[in-house]
Amino acid sequence: MLKDRYKIILIKEGKFNLKQFSVSPHHILIAVIAVVVITSSLFIIFSEQFVKWTGSKVIEKHRKNNQALIQTIEGNQKTINVLLEELDKIKKQDNMLRKLVKLPPIHDDIRKMGFGGTQNKSGSEDINYLLPGDPVDLDALQNDINYVNRLINLELLIYEELTEEININLDKILTFPAIYPMKNGRKQLSSNFGYRRDPFSNKYKFHDGHDYSAQIGTGVHSTADGRVKQSRYWGSFGNYIEVDHGNGYVTVYGHLSKRNVKTGDKVLRGQKIGEVGNTGRSTAPHLHYEIKYQKKSIDPTPFYFDTSIN
Repeated sequence: MLKDRYKIILIKEGKFNLKQFSVSPHHILIAVIAVVVITSSLFIIFSEQFVKWTGSKVIEKHRKNNQALIQTIEGNQKTINVLLEELDKIKKQDNMLRKLVKLPPIHDDIRKMGFGGTQNKSGSEDINYLLPGDPVDLDALQNDINYVNRLINLELLIYEELTEEININLDKILTFPAIYPMKNGRKQLSSNFGYRRDPFSNKYKFHDGHDYSAQIGTGVHSTADGRVKQSRYWGSFGNYIEVDHGNGYVTVYGHLSKRNVKTGDKVLRGQKIGEVGNTGRSTAPHLHYEIKYQKKSIDPTPFYFDTSIN
């Protein structure tokens, strides 16, 4: 059959003009193969370009979505860090309250609750490669979230325990010196408990309490519930108030300009009992504050329970 020949006749329209070509099956086969090869090549070339074009569009879309995901993850991590900072403040407040109500402190190992060390993998590391730029540890993020949840649950249990203890022993707790004797006392403390140079003799002498520098007339407050044992002008202390709290503790307030209570009065923690002055043996307006336990002066420092978390 390949030896047969065929004629192709071309007739120009409108004119009697003929052209003829003689072709063999071999020529036809070559032509068909050429068309197939050219068509296939064009398809491959243009299909690869199309795939690259569409692929680049999809990749760009995913890249933008992943950048938005990264921003969301970073925002969540910042929120977790803020929560951890607030929980640390609550922890400090809790430690002070537990000391005030005579409960043992919560050990740090309990607070950590096994945080750290080997963690169970959630499988999120298998998709970390989808995130652009610096790698984000999704497992670490999930562990942080779980840690915050555990800490919150622990604090709820702690405060339930504190509430129960306070309700049972409230009267006793209120007779325990626990606050600064004036507002902003932390900032106004000018002289500590212990040996110091005496401002009059310039020799080192033992100072039995804390001094607070403040303007004359600044309010002085009882640091615990109790009954006024003395309220009078007394030698080097000038205007002087002594409060007996009935549990072995007595607090002393000296150099006052004014006394607002008299001997025998019952006072409450935080109640104003006098005003800062410069009476007695004093070089400048200030409050002299002492805590005595079983008639012996002790350092007031451990008795300031500032529960503010701001």
